Amino acid sequence: MRNDIIVTTRAGIGDMLLCTPTLRAVKECHPQRRLIVYCVKRSHLEVLRHNPYVDSVRMLPPLYLWRYPYHLYCYLFNKHWKRGHLFNPEKLKFYSLRYNHIPVSWLYDKSIKEIVPEIFADLNVRLVEKNIQVFFTKKEEQNARKKLAPFKNVVIMHIFSRTSVNHHWPMDRWNELVRQLPEYTFIQVGQSDEPQVAGAIDWRSDKMGIREMFCLLKYATSFIGVDSCMAHATNAFNIPGVVLFGDTSPVHWGHDNNINIYKGVRCAPCFHFANGDPCPYTHDCMDRIAVEEVKQALRCQVESRIGVQAGALSISTWGGKQLTE
Repeated sequence: MRNDIIVTTRAGIGDMLLCTPTLRAVKECHPQRRLIVYCVKRSHLEVLRHNPYVDSVRMLPPLYLWRYPYHLYCYLFNKHWKRGHLFNPEKLKFYSLRYNHIPVSWLYDKSIKEIVPEIFADLNVRLVEKNIQVFFTKKEEQNARKKLAPFKNVVIMHIFSRTSVNHHWPMDRWNELVRQLPEYTFIQVGQSDEPQVAGAIDWRSDKMGIREMFCLLKYATSFIGVDSCMAHATNAFNIPGVVLFGDTSPVHWGHDNNINIYKGVRCAPCFHFANGDPCPYTHDCMDRIAVEEVKQALRCQVESRIGVQAGALSISTWGGKQLTE
């Protein structure tokens, strides 16, 4: 019997992304064991595709699991292990990527990326690399570069969240932001039923896969949007972005590569209490975010990115040597 570590996924695409640093840590701490992930959604499988720290990625449906009887038994009876049973729990154990067990106080002072490793507490996992892990093929990267090549100062936009309506910023402010920054190329991604921003290039499509959107993000200049899977994906590539937070806390859900705009009104963060229902008050958490504030933050991030790219080009031009006066 193999020394397998079996994991099942839960929740949305963003939640899956936030678990990838821990999956890497599990593999690095136990390189001799196979890490097998069963996905409840096809999108989870797409996030983990080509990940060198996961030995096998599979879909979870029971009909598929019948091909792996050891894993099926472990999945069904994980809470009832006793020594002497047919399977050895030390060699085969099932973990579920659920992290809703956290106390309310952690919403204010602990990142979700530091909470996920606690699921694997018995494996003594040490989280060294905290950045989100997403990997592409050369062809995927070539396609993304080719698609963005005609544009300059590309800012990928993702303004919609299916998790909570309270994540949203008023549409008139998105339109005004794009109008005031004509020097940037705003490209809006997402699904076709999401609201369209006036003045942005419309790449919303149900046919564009999540991996294609992530790869475009990797080669963009910056990102602007709300707390969503695209905001999390910026962390995988250290893209300097701007993320607007309302009913969620940037301490808990944010990343240091972004400027996280959060007003911290008295009733926020309410996401874990409102459960996705519309704000019963005035939605002050997002209404207080002004266009000018977002514009200045985005300019700062774009300039920092252009500076890094220019520096890299200069070093490359001079054979890797930096010139000093």
